[in-house]
Amino acid sequence: MKFFLFVSCLCWTTLAVGQGSIKGRVLGPDQQPASFAAVVVQKAADSSAVKGGLTAEDGSFVLANVPSGGPYVVSIQYVGSAQYRSDTLRLDSASTASVELGTIKLQQVAKSLQEVTVKTQKTLIERQADRIVLSVENSVITKGNTVNELLKYAPLVRVDNSGSISVGNKSSVLVLVDGRQMGQGALSGFLQTFSAEDVLKVEVITNPSARYDAGFGAVINIVTRKSLENGFNGRATMAYSQGQYGRLNPNGSLNFRQGKWSVFGSLNAFKPAWYYTSMQFDRFFPDGSLRNSMTTLNEYGSLATNLGVDYAINDQHVVGIRLNGKLTDDANDNRTNTAFVNTMGQSDSTLYTTNESMEHNRVYDANLNYKGTFKAGRELTVNLTQTRLRKDVVQDIAYQLSIPSGGIVRTPDQLRIVNPSQQYSFIGQTDYTTPIANGKAKVDVGAKFIDIRNDNVVRQERVEGGQYTTDPSYTFTGLYTERTYAAYTTVSKQFKSGLSIQGGVRAEQTRQELRESSLERTYGGLFPSLSISRSFDNGRAWGVTLSRKISRPSLNSLVPYRYVVDRYTLIEGNPYILPTFSNTLDSYYNLGSVTVFANYTYNRNLITNVISGDVQTRIYTQKDDNLRNVHDFYGGVTLSKNITRKWQTNTTLVGTGNYTDTPLNELASFRTSGFWTYINSTNIISLPKSWKYELSLIYSSPMRYAIFRQKSIYGMSMSINKAILAEKGSLRVSFEDIFRTQRSRIESSYGVVNMAMRSYSDQQRVRFTFSYNFGKKTVKSARETSLGNDSEKGRMSNK
Repeated sequence: MKFFLFVSCLCWTTLAVGQGSIKGRVLGPDQQPASFAAVVVQKAADSSAVKGGLTAEDGSFVLANVPSGGPYVVSIQYVGSAQYRSDTLRLDSASTASVELGTIKLQQVAKSLQEVTVKTQKTLIERQADRIVLSVENSVITKGNTVNELLKYAPLVRVDNSGSISVGNKSSVLVLVDGRQMGQGALSGFLQTFSAEDVLKVEVITNPSARYDAGFGAVINIVTRKSLENGFNGRATMAYSQGQYGRLNPNGSLNFRQGKWSVFGSLNAFKPAWYYTSMQFDRFFPDGSLRNSMTTLNEYGSLATNLGVDYAINDQHVVGIRLNGKLTDDANDNRTNTAFVNTMGQSDSTLYTTNESMEHNRVYDANLNYKGTFKAGRELTVNLTQTRLRKDVVQDIAYQLSIPSGGIVRTPDQLRIVNPSQQYSFIGQTDYTTPIANGKAKVDVGAKFIDIRNDNVVRQERVEGGQYTTDPSYTFTGLYTERTYAAYTTVSKQFKSGLSIQGGVRAEQTRQELRESSLERTYGGLFPSLSISRSFDNGRAWGVTLSRKISRPSLNSLVPYRYVVDRYTLIEGNPYILPTFSNTLDSYYNLGSVTVFANYTYNRNLITNVISGDVQTRIYTQKDDNLRNVHDFYGGVTLSKNITRKWQTNTTLVGTGNYTDTPLNELASFRTSGFWTYINSTNIISLPKSWKYELSLIYSSPMRYAIFRQKSIYGMSMSINKAILAEKGSLRVSFEDIFRTQRSRIESSYGVVNMAMRSYSDQQRVRFTFSYNFGKKTVKSARETSLGNDSEKGRMSNK
């Protein structure tokens, strides 16, 4: 039955047919056919898109089913050519129902000093000199989708169930929204609620230059849409999904532009949202095993707001403010049954654990920013940002041990863990750009100051005689402070041959202090980067980037707290984690619709989750720690191509491997290696009468990374989208994890640790989405403003 459904869905992708009513043929500046140029029919009044398509290999195009009316303008974009715009035309009578534009000859465009763009076709994925770009303006994949769902289309980007983002082999990823970052908690809400219809593009930088914080191995920048016309522009969306439990997600955005003022904001909510996870966690010892069956039910509610105001003093100077906040309430009900199994496979007793917790989070940002553009291409930006986070967590835990006959072995134990914390950061940042050598090269310089404080309290209390009594062995109060000073400079030059070179260096110095533990340390260094790329007139290009990076641990992982999952499972902080230093070589070769890429990274003191086991107590403790030497590499190919006029495929195949050599727990030396493959294929079909169909397939082979092994994961999802209300609205129905196969199966074995874990997080769902857009459709990208707290907020919010 599963095979039949799978084949049926694949066959559905062949149903794309249609006729055009605007025809023509496009030649490039070299008088050769402009293959796969982007052709868009726009309303002459506001440039909003009506229909779009691509030229064939011979440069011809036929645009199907253009609505009658007008006036319209036909816009054509092609790599290395100036944008073409036709005279106005109308389709409002039988005599003009079909328009023949004839042969269109494009003009050569001067190469930009700022950036070399390799763009051979208007498909989802484009390759630029230092980044991969997911271009989604007016794309069907945005309809009814959230940003979280949108990221799955970007090559090398993976988002796990907890909201953690990785790019290739790099888990330290800087996520920017119009040049600024939300903390991990706020970011998770943004990804899950913000409509992809408000996004112009997603930029993925796999090996960022010295301009970016050295603490990140990769950068993702989500560029949103903002109104270009005076007046209002906005969107309202309502989404509901049903799996084992339901989730409701209303959200909307509003933009206002009048003269020198630009105001924009969004409101995103989850209420109620239920998250269900089932897990089997087995631990093996010489004299038996512990077998945990765990179910977790989260009732999650959140309200996130984003408000921005820009004021243009004149054409050269703009000041702005950003006010962002997020309120979160998370009620967690965790039930665990721990069976004590002997070597004969028989259970002699079972420990029943209930862990009910309530977590309240409050995150606030306030930012003041300035951008000045001066003569000769000089530019100055200044950011002052303050961030506050308050978290209150209370756990109520009860244990009860029973034997197979049902008798209670001893009186149930009860305890309570109270963990309030307050985190604060202040950042000052400035960046300056100026041309040199008569405009033939460019220099960027900048400086940054960071001040962070984390005031954390962990108090465990036991119930004795009906009263709560503090347990000093599980109680800690600490104030963590950190100051970082950073400065950078980069120089870039582009040659007429298409060769581009950029080199730079970033200096960072960090001082950390945990007062109650008398922990003080200072570290830093120089972090250089070098990038060389070359583009050719035929659309091909190659590039190589080298860089040195540093990854700092999250603030919470440095505080010596203790989180009790159950009596035999603990999660702890580790104030002695060292930063990770990485050296990375990144390369690519672009062939138009096909891009081949490769990466190698050496990590010294890689920060990762490590589990330690105690044979006597049978307690497993999880904490962040360092692995001394870890070598990562990957290589792959991306295909982004229109198979037919109506069928577009975006497929990425990656082969990944690693080698680890490190002391680990009681082991003087632990060595391991592994290799695995990953495939992600998305097919988008345009059907008649404004229907769209999408089919997504993923497969990850069995893998081994550092101390963990993971078995294969595969899955299939599909969606149907219908444009309604004169294409201002859309209805979308999606079916996720159709065969319920996206299960996590992880194993680990080293020293006294021998464990296996299987879990599933209610991913098989049906989702219904209605979205409505109002106001002018003419848009531009939002003014990109980095608040300067990019790395700090991510580290503050990590759990």
